[in-house]
Amino acid sequence: MNIINTLSKSRGTANSVRRAVAILRRFGITPRKIEERLNRYLDITGLYGCVPTFPTTAVTLKRHPDLIRNLSRRGAEFAVHGYIHTDYRSVSFQEQRRHLEKAIGIFESCHIPFSGFRAPYLRSNLGTLDAVGQLKLAYDSSRVIHWDVIDQAKYSKKGWKDYIKLLNFYQALDAVNHSSLPRFENGLVEIPVSIPDDEALVDRLGVEEKEEISKIWNMILQRTYDRGELFTIQLHHERISFCDQALEAVLKQARELDPPVWIATLREIAEWWREKNDFTLEVNAQGSGQWKIKANCSKRATVLLRNCLANKPMANWAGGYQSIDARDFVLISPSSPIIGMSPNCSQDIIRFLKSEGFVVEVADRPENYAIYFDNLNEFGENNQKQICEAIEKSTCPVLRYGRWPEKAKSSLAVTGDIDSITLIDFAMRVFEVWRQKGE
Repeated sequence: MNIINTLSKSRGTANSVRRAVAILRRFGITPRKIEERLNRYLDITGLYGCVPTFPTTAVTLKRHPDLIRNLSRRGAEFAVHGYIHTDYRSVSFQEQRRHLEKAIGIFESCHIPFSGFRAPYLRSNLGTLDAVGQLKLAYDSSRVIHWDVIDQAKYSKKGWKDYIKLLNFYQALDAVNHSSLPRFENGLVEIPVSIPDDEALVDRLGVEEKEEISKIWNMILQRTYDRGELFTIQLHHERISFCDQALEAVLKQARELDPPVWIATLREIAEWWREKNDFTLEVNAQGSGQWKIKANCSKRATVLLRNCLANKPMANWAGGYQSIDARDFVLISPSSPIIGMSPNCSQDIIRFLKSEGFVVEVADRPENYAIYFDNLNEFGENNQKQICEAIEKSTCPVLRYGRWPEKAKSSLAVTGDIDSITLIDFAMRVFEVWRQKGE
């Protein structure tokens, strides 16, 4: 049976048994237990002006519409989490599209606003992106970024083995070589999820100390902040009693950092990434080391300068950068703030640098540019961090847009999948997947 095979790949037999026991403890026949946990979840996020995004399976919404509507009235955001909770990596495009059409119909009939998608088990395939894109959903949040913040020596060999099994199941990308940033894929905005999440910590590694979970998540927050990236927390409602202190600690720390962390929903992040994609910077040489700059952007945009001056007020930002509120100004620098690219460079690197907010120009005269890249005819995701680090270490003038709005240095989102609310929902999951196999 599909769900049994999926759980076996993810957990193994022994962990599956332990998971069954945990389900019996955490869930009830009625929604009361989970409703209390979800309201506790919103109580914490509400203290810090945070709105969580809850990807929800359509069948769960259909069985508990009033509960979901109450959460929506409290401000929670929702996303589609499939029609049923099945492994979409093993489902055809046609079947996934059919599932999503049914799911969207249920969300609409229940009057629950939604804009994006997350795959059950964080597992998808190329057909998933095609189906989500064709149905005009704004984003997909199924990509997984793993942060190396766990001290292996603290845990048993079995616990570590279970943890690695989960990483392999997710096919997680390591944060050493990959950026935790949204990206465009097939017209969609892909928003990555960070792990270790609540399941990895509580159910795989057996972490019971709330202070330890807080420490681990704050380490991820600090790393994403230092790198100017996104920390998408995945915290399921059923484990809020284990992770409430960690959630509050992360939100508290995020609110205290300066420059700020932009705390946003997945919908807001997707909307911003599209908005930012249309920004341009016009640079025109005026002679005598002066450059006329026109920023074509929204009011929320963050315009940054480094190793140069401007004729309008600037403010210290971070990493040697200064921010400037003016949208028309003169930049003062002996060399051009434009990044030069040789004609033999890959179009992928040009698109990437533009998406990072830099001004890029293709030319065969490197002497005209303080920063110039040549012979980069092959460029992949693994090269992105290397290129950015080379620019950041440079003492040359840099002009760019910041990644996040309102002068934020990094971003944080809080999410938690809702695929079951009662024990009956869990029993129905097995039946629903079995029925799908027979159709």
